[in-house]
Amino acid sequence: MATGTMATRKHDSLGRARLGLLLLLLGFSATASADDRLHFRVIGVDAHLRELLNKALPAIPYDGKGARREELLLSEDLRLKSALEAYGYYAATWTRREIALEGDSYEVVYDVHAGRPIVLRDIDLRLQGPAAEDPAFKKRWNEFPLKRGAVLDQVLYEEWKDKSLELLHARGYVQAQYQRHEILMDRDAYWADIYLWLNSGERFKVGDIRIEGADRYPRWFITRYLSIAPGDWYSPEALAVSQSNLRNADRFSAVSVTGLTKEAANGKVPIAVRLKSLPAQHFKVGVGYSTDIGVNGVLGYDNYDMFDAAQHLKIDATVAQKTRNIGFAYTWPVGKTLGSEYLANAAFQNEVLNVYTNNALTANIGRQWTIGHGANPNRTETVRILMNLEQANYTVASQSNNSHYIYPSINFALSDYDNILRPISGYSLTATVEGSSKVLGSTTNFLRFSARGRWDTRLAPLWAAGLRARIGALQVSGPIGDLPPNLRFFAGGQDSLPGYAYLSQGPRAGNGQVEGGRYLAVVGANLQRFITKDIAIIAFYDAGNAFDSPADFRVLQDVGLGVRWFSPVGPIRLELAHPLVNPKAPAVRIAFSVGFGL
Repeated sequence: MATGTMATRKHDSLGRARLGLLLLLLGFSATASADDRLHFRVIGVDAHLRELLNKALPAIPYDGKGARREELLLSEDLRLKSALEAYGYYAATWTRREIALEGDSYEVVYDVHAGRPIVLRDIDLRLQGPAAEDPAFKKRWNEFPLKRGAVLDQVLYEEWKDKSLELLHARGYVQAQYQRHEILMDRDAYWADIYLWLNSGERFKVGDIRIEGADRYPRWFITRYLSIAPGDWYSPEALAVSQSNLRNADRFSAVSVTGLTKEAANGKVPIAVRLKSLPAQHFKVGVGYSTDIGVNGVLGYDNYDMFDAAQHLKIDATVAQKTRNIGFAYTWPVGKTLGSEYLANAAFQNEVLNVYTNNALTANIGRQWTIGHGANPNRTETVRILMNLEQANYTVASQSNNSHYIYPSINFALSDYDNILRPISGYSLTATVEGSSKVLGSTTNFLRFSARGRWDTRLAPLWAAGLRARIGALQVSGPIGDLPPNLRFFAGGQDSLPGYAYLSQGPRAGNGQVEGGRYLAVVGANLQRFITKDIAIIAFYDAGNAFDSPADFRVLQDVGLGVRWFSPVGPIRLELAHPLVNPKAPAVRIAFSVGFGL
């Protein structure tokens, strides 16, 4: 029978030890919201222990009443005692003093004398079962973080013990359990012994996968969403990834992917996939706003089961102040990998911008492959090859032109964000190479490369930072006027240089108007400070421009402040940007948008 106790010659029962750990964890997670608070600070001990104790004593709201303060101080004394015991200091003593701050806030300073700690006398680790020969787990087991002669750290012990069991379960040892997990302690003699005996049990593989419901979709199609297959090592994490894939498919109203561990036999665990279909046809209506294109409305239609073969037809019509677009996209899945499919798209777009007007009819057909192992539900990595057709009628820098192009393109896209609706931690990269020749019937020869990426990270609970960049290079055999504006490079706009109007910057024609360039280089950095869980103040800096040659590269710069709300529909951004170069631009530009952008 598995056991988990703490024995002692005095009053150090398991209940007290676990109570201490519970109080410590509560201390780590507590937050203060009132303006008047009690702040706590520990002195008198070494830096490492001081940091741990200070984290266990966060500031707490205080209403200014003396009786209430005494009650809170008694509570914090107990919390401090529990924290000290959790880190092995059962003989600690302390004094406290209060320092009045502004208003009714106080700082309570604990001058702690740690005293003699409980030291580990012996550690008895035993690993039984097949995991004893599993290199990945054996390495972890041999790196037990506590050593003989060290101070007893019960927090580190509990965390390591729990994570080790989680790792075994994640690697298919579904019956793993501790046969003994016990700390014996003698407070009078200041020693403790640890007994940790783990039996991994058998390692299981994935057995039969039973798919129930969603009968309109072929079974081979549903299995594309699963990151497991019969014969793989059983992994709860892989089940979670599969469930996430199915939930994000926009095809199912209910999803459940579970391992039937009670039915495990012959080293295999059956998997049950239970689904309920959404209607195959969806209609969508949306309204939004972006400073770049103005107010916009979207009307969409999706059919996720064309020809009863899980093929997807998508039709969208977008009307904005500066752009109008109608298009359709058709995808039909192929192969066993999610995201691997044939593609066909067509669209008509009308743009009436300050810099240019453009009427373009585009179409393409091609193939997309998903690459990578797919074990991370947040990570997507694809390669797309298309044959493109574009017929455009445009006016740029007061010069009107028509062009016709047939050209291939190859695109690589990588994204790995913890949550795309809260893009605070992660990265993304998109790169495209495309080009054409008169031999294919195109207006002129060109070769074009473009790439964009961003990286974001959380620096601290209330701080985050990000970097982004866009680059591009274009070689064209004739004048740049032979290319439609979407194949040239412009700078300016909220996701480029927000201190400058949308696509308003770049090389100029002889009449002084912007005509776009052959190269692009724009970089940006930002720093965010969260004032609530979902709202942050952001400061940013951007630099770059579009240009025709390195010698002509004129670096534009802007700085700004903004507010970002990570709403249920994605980031909503309101920014004020000031251009540092080009005095013709307004002193401050307002940028507002909804959604995730590079």
